[in-house]
Amino acid sequence: MKKIISLTFLQRDTVRANHPDLWKKCTYLDTGKLSVKLYSWRYSTTVENALALRLMGLCTIEDQVD
Repeated sequence: MKKIISLTFLQRDTVRANHPDLWKKCTYLDTGKLSVKLYSWRYSTTVENALALRLMGLCTIEDQVD
């Protein structure tokens, strides 16, 4: 099972630089939402990886309707 996560610019760079093992498990999907000063990217990853990143405060997990 896969989860869709959103990463901001700072979160993405932090995961890439400090957690390469977790970064390799993320598959780019597309750009996410663009708000006033926040740009995000969407990635697909395993549930375990998504939870690990979320617990470190490095992503948001998107709600999925099955």
